[in-house]
Amino acid sequence: MGFLFPLFLISGLALIIPLVIHLFNLRKYKRVDFPDTRFLRDIQLSTKRQARIQNKTLMIVRMLFLAMLVLAFAQPFFKSDSKGTKAGITVVYIDNSYSMTLGAGQQSLLQKAVNKARDLIQKGDPGSRFLVLTNDKISATRPMMRDEALKVLAGIRPVAKPATLNKVMGAVTAAKGNEQEEQWNVYLFSDMQDKAFIGKEKIRYNGQGTVYFYPMQEKEAGNIYIDTAYFLSPNLDTRQPGELVIKVKRSGDPKENIANLKVSVGEQVRAVSSVVFDNDSMMLDTLALQLSATGWQPVSISLQDHPLSFDDTFRIAARTSPELSVLVVGDGTVNPYLQAAFRTYEGFKIQQQNSTAINKAEWKKQSLVILQNINIITPALELTVKERLDNGQNVLLFPGTGGNISQLNQSLKKWGDISLAETDTSAQQVMSLQQAHPLLQDLFEKIPENVQLPLVTKRYPINAGLTANQQSLMSFRDGKPFLAEYTPGPGKLYICAAPLDDRSSNFAVSYFFAPVLYKMAVQAGGNSVYAGTVGDNRPLWMPAGGDDSRKVWHMAAAGFDAIPPQRPAGSGSEIFAGSTAIHAGFYHLQHEALADTVLIALNNNNMESRLEFAGRKQVADLFAPVKVNWLDEHSVNQAGWRQANAPFPLWKIAVILGLLLLAAETWLLLRGYRKNSYKEAIPAN
Repeated sequence: MGFLFPLFLISGLALIIPLVIHLFNLRKYKRVDFPDTRFLRDIQLSTKRQARIQNKTLMIVRMLFLAMLVLAFAQPFFKSDSKGTKAGITVVYIDNSYSMTLGAGQQSLLQKAVNKARDLIQKGDPGSRFLVLTNDKISATRPMMRDEALKVLAGIRPVAKPATLNKVMGAVTAAKGNEQEEQWNVYLFSDMQDKAFIGKEKIRYNGQGTVYFYPMQEKEAGNIYIDTAYFLSPNLDTRQPGELVIKVKRSGDPKENIANLKVSVGEQVRAVSSVVFDNDSMMLDTLALQLSATGWQPVSISLQDHPLSFDDTFRIAARTSPELSVLVVGDGTVNPYLQAAFRTYEGFKIQQQNSTAINKAEWKKQSLVILQNINIITPALELTVKERLDNGQNVLLFPGTGGNISQLNQSLKKWGDISLAETDTSAQQVMSLQQAHPLLQDLFEKIPENVQLPLVTKRYPINAGLTANQQSLMSFRDGKPFLAEYTPGPGKLYICAAPLDDRSSNFAVSYFFAPVLYKMAVQAGGNSVYAGTVGDNRPLWMPAGGDDSRKVWHMAAAGFDAIPPQRPAGSGSEIFAGSTAIHAGFYHLQHEALADTVLIALNNNNMESRLEFAGRKQVADLFAPVKVNWLDEHSVNQAGWRQANAPFPLWKIAVILGLLLLAAETWLLLRGYRKNSYKEAIPAN
């Protein structure tokens, strides 16, 4: 056992005070005259007995009370043995996410956490080793000594890489597997953000040692941030403004309910607006923005908000009028509905081929191939479609009104495990949408209640096997798809169950027709708008970059150049840019086989913007049955790290025992007083 303030033990000399009081009884004796001297010897014996210690129980209680008082001021603590202290490892996790930059004073929560961790390491035992974990360095390779750990603390900066509590404890468990130590103490410094850090997943940690949690939180914190922004039209025209929708949210208890928005294209401010919050936590604002230059344009939406500022800018990389080409293959002229649909968007070229006269060279240049009302698939058409699907091209099939079902199914079997049933002429209403599909997910902010889905009076029920990888975009009540996507290979085959005419369905005049066709086409030519998230593992699809498969995509910005993870996907590549970027901003993607670059925008994760924090009970329930010990500024500053880490401070036990002894002393004194009063009340015989 050790003492936090050992000099207070000197006051233990006060224990002799009760002993002195009981040895020298200063009570005055009453003089009594005796008529006979034969009682002198008895008086002498009685006087000797009065000089001895009286009421030993009361004296012991008084001495114990003073001992407890001395121990309480000295603040004892249990020392760990050499095995647990010198050979043990202390794990220090610092949450350096952007939410930790919050702070009303001169220091942010992150700075306070670093200072507390520094104090913990400096006051540790000389033989201790340390693991310092942060969001950007969650997997520590080896324990380090005190000086090295302090250097790591000095280099901690906020990063745009959130980490979950389960991931942190998983890293601790993995690190324990590389060491033979038995005693591990884990200290967690975090603001306990509910969704971004704590989560709802049970903590899997069964390591020996103790878990200490030091919550770093700011009272009455508030934040206003840009949740997202997007263009209503996927195609941007330089000749007319496009509608830019901006979603602004607030979280916590912000002091201001007004935010000023500024939209910039490059370095030039194009629009200014203000958002006023009443009782709502979310506001939508729509601004008209015209991009005058062609090609890729960096669009920035910003607001002014304190104290959190990392989420005050949202970035969009937008391209005006991309050159896209659509090939329509059929037996006659191009359907007027197709012409009207693509005429809506600038930059599209529509070409036509007869199904009996296939020119393979032209197919390679197309963003989308549409097989319009095909009744018979010729061998040349069957082979060409098969080749283009194998090379990652997108093909859309509308069957004809008088098609040979048996012959169509023979060709479909060559493309995938797909077949059409005989014609169904009963009126059928499309009942469901797969809103999460990439072709449909951005069409509505929220699906209106009165949205009109296609009505079909003639259809070919579609059947598909597992190898066809069917995804139904629109479905009937019986579960059969009206429009479905199939990926038996690198390319995508889209099949509509109804012919493309107004007598078979009203799909061509519905809201979905033109946007869905546009998205099918732009998937081959790359997106016109990129707005990703730093740390996001979802890939961005880029069109093929030349014929040399050894060439790769590069990702570059000011002072930054890297090769992001990438893999072939159809006729292009999937680029994991979000997992490569170290901060939000605009980046250029350059393929070694292409002269042009693609501009992408990456934003910070808005999970860090939500100032919703978990409670201690919620965290304790996630750790159960592992016990969590809670630390705070008061306990650490007043008692030091050793005493604060104890399950129950020993000085409190000494105070409780001292109060009990004081009560016992009072009871003994009252009992003695009552006995004396009773004796005096008895008359002498």
